[in-house]
Amino acid sequence: MTNDNRKVGTSFERKLCLILSEHGFWCHNLAQNSQGQPFDVIAARNGKTYPIDCKVCANNLFKLERVEQNQASAMYLWRDMGNGEGWFALQLNNGAIYMISFSNMEANMFTKSVLSEREIRILGVTLEEWIRRCW
Repeated sequence: MTNDNRKVGTSFERKLCLILSEHGFWCHNLAQNSQGQPFDVIAARNGKTYPIDCKVCANNLFKLERVEQNQASAMYLWRDMGNGEGWFALQLNNGAIYMISFSNMEANMFTKSVLSEREIRILGVTLEEWIRRCW
């Protein structure tokens, strides 16, 4: 990952934490280290915790190969331990953020290599809708 890509990604992670905090979530942006973290953000509200991986979609496309093995493994384990669903926050070029569950992402990883903007909008929900559903 280039420094410019890392800066864009880090900026998006901070933006997401700020938005969620403004809507009553406790958020923590996990520090990146040389081994990488399985999630970028942990958000909690009303007794539920949500692991979130943030991805900026260049050209409004999301290459499914960007879901790293450690991320998928951590989200499987998170879910299998009874902690609920893991999430991907995808930011489009216009700044719109769509939340896609790990289950939906996983289902498509076996049959596709890329999600188009249309597919992102169909598979996901807007951040605003996701926030409403988290009550």
